[in-house]
Amino acid sequence: MCMFHDRITYFPQFTKKVFNEHDISKLNLDINKTQTHILMCINENYEKSMSEISLMTGLEKSSFTRSVDCLVQNGFITRIALENDRRKIKLSLTNKGIKAAKRIKNDFDIYLDSLISDFSEKEKNEFFESLETISKYMNKILVRK
Repeated sequence: MCMFHDRITYFPQFTKKVFNEHDISKLNLDINKTQTHILMCINENYEKSMSEISLMTGLEKSSFTRSVDCLVQNGFITRIALENDRRKIKLSLTNKGIKAAKRIKNDFDIYLDSLISDFSEKEKNEFFESLETISKYMNKILVRK
């Protein structure tokens, strides 16, 4: 257990640096970081329900709902009730949301490239392979009930 703790010590600092220091204000989208996170979760998980997206973000239900309401009002996403179960809601990107997600992803990729610009090609490959492996196992832990 101690080795586990030692190995994940940098995760909070890493995620803070990668996600919180990335500044999208220059894109003039008029959305905050929480809304950006939700928009990108929907973009990457378009087959998931609103409840599933909410869990992925880790936000409190009220905070998530407020942010979704704002994204709907500003034309980035729509809510769609599923025909087979009207209680389930799917969130879908509008054309405006799709364009915004592409701009955010492109800007984020440029930002990530700047963070690893001094890595050798071998280090970049090792880093991304490690992230892939870590993501696989973290997801396995997170989906357990």
